[in-house]
Amino acid sequence: MARIVLAKNQDRRLRSGHLWVFSNEIASIDGNPEPGGEVVVEDFRGGTVGTGLYNPHSLIAVRLFTRRARPIDDALLRERLAQAKAFRERILPVETTYRLVYSEGDFLPGLIVDRYGDYLGVQSLTMGIERRIDSILDALMELESPAGICCRRDSPVRSLEGLPLLEPLERGTVPERVDAPYEGYVLEVDLRGGQKTGEFLDMRENRKRVAQEARGRRVLDLYCYTGLFALHCTAAGAAEVVAVDRSGPALERARHNLKRNAPTRNVTFVEEEAESVLARLGAEGSQFDMIVLDPPSLVKTRKTFREGAAKYEALNASAMRLLAPGGILATATCSHHVDAPVFLDLLRAAAKRAGASFRVVEVRGQSRDHPVLLAARETAYLTLALLERIH
Repeated sequence: MARIVLAKNQDRRLRSGHLWVFSNEIASIDGNPEPGGEVVVEDFRGGTVGTGLYNPHSLIAVRLFTRRARPIDDALLRERLAQAKAFRERILPVETTYRLVYSEGDFLPGLIVDRYGDYLGVQSLTMGIERRIDSILDALMELESPAGICCRRDSPVRSLEGLPLLEPLERGTVPERVDAPYEGYVLEVDLRGGQKTGEFLDMRENRKRVAQEARGRRVLDLYCYTGLFALHCTAAGAAEVVAVDRSGPALERARHNLKRNAPTRNVTFVEEEAESVLARLGAEGSQFDMIVLDPPSLVKTRKTFREGAAKYEALNASAMRLLAPGGILATATCSHHVDAPVFLDLLRAAAKRAGASFRVVEVRGQSRDHPVLLAARETAYLTLALLERIH
């Protein structure tokens, strides 16, 4: 096994529990590791830091899988998958739709697995995982016995690893749409063409919490995707819900989800860009009692922070202007570059821009099936703030 030797003092973050070795932290390479191959990582004195998978094409040159010199073989992968399965069965004992594997959060960097009832949606995101994906899919078939697996290889993140965008790999039988039991509902999920693996599961607890505030309110749900916030709010007794997304196929599934799970509820779906809806409603003088604002990540890298932060501020200021006094804004960011303190600073700037005052009701993170490593703040990527407009 090849050896990666770190420069002096570059082992401190890794010794604290982080899993990434950046290319500029490497002093030397002993051997000729292949892209995606195993390497032992040592400090400058020769002490073992761990074993990981190497990629010379990525800024993150090594992702650690274990803290000792141990092969990253089928046995290790199956052990990690079994541990991930046991954790979900403990925290969500009656659920069958959840994130089964969360990359670094489950010591399987680069692998995402979502369970949707009888089916699995998988993402292969790194060189090391891509080289082992067949073994991983075999192990998942054995551990979970799903009716089918769809492994997506079309994420733009793969380009950072020097990986091409490829057609999905499939095991078993994967229908065009699958039915997924979720928190008492049955959702229609598109494993091949939906965002990520088909659905966003990281808002599980947050959707229920937001719905607690929705009763009797007129709700505007922006970036609604397949309508899960809208579904939860209307089922909780919202007086009216207007759900907005620019994606026609996503809204088609949102309508289906509503018809199937809450057919008598009042939800209006609008296919339009959220920014244009905010501008139009602002010009009309419309007001809502509650607004849900859950955009895609607007800060994907540190280099784009300033531009993305300006977008977060502008979006939230526009939403704040539409809230009636006493109204609730449920606003989110899904970028690890915008943590909770930074996001609250952006919201303070947005409130000043909107000429409105708010109190903080609650600040929340991602659902428990997306576990956060204490030493790796990047694994905590989602913040949801609940704010109440005072005047």
